[in-house]
Amino acid sequence: MSQTNAAAPSTPTPVTEQRLDRYGRWLALIANIGVVLGLFALIIEIRQNAELTRVATENQLNQFMLDTELHLASPEQTAAWVKSYNAPETMTDIDIRMNEAVLVSLMLQWDTAFQMERAGLRTRGEAERLIRNTAPVYFGSRFGKAWFVSQAPGWQGVPMYEIAAPIVAGLDDNYMRDLYAGLRQSAAPRPPQL
Repeated sequence: MSQTNAAAPSTPTPVTEQRLDRYGRWLALIANIGVVLGLFALIIEIRQNAELTRVATENQLNQFMLDTELHLASPEQTAAWVKSYNAPETMTDIDIRMNEAVLVSLMLQWDTAFQMERAGLRTRGEAERLIRNTAPVYFGSRFGKAWFVSQAPGWQGVPMYEIAAPIVAGLDDNYMRDLYAGLRQSAAPRPPQL
């Protein structure tokens, strides 16, 4: 067969063109709706992932705090810790180093709370509350406050330090000593009242 005998391509009729155009518009609309629904699904998934990340990070902070407290409960550490608020002048270099490790871990927890705030996983108020709740128990002694001041050059300019510095400065030098003395008095048996 020669090329001249081949059937000529059919030209679409105006009705067929309109129908194809209408189908094309519907397909484009359906595709756009699919894209929008996909974006909504993505947003929901991102929010769920952010929440899971926040929960996992909070759990890590809680575990870190638990580990610190359990470390403080060991007999050697407890002895060094009690010296830090009852008689810091009697502390050995080993006692100081043992207590320093606890204080460093707490400051790192505080800093992590502010990193979480920068990442949108925690509010500034939550990070500040962590400092307000834990600072007295860890820095409420002459040793704790002196150690905090000695670390200032390495932390100045960091949001955690800017919040913590005035809180620690305002703590009673004898907070820890008085706290435990008060607990002992509260736990003592009371004479019967007549």
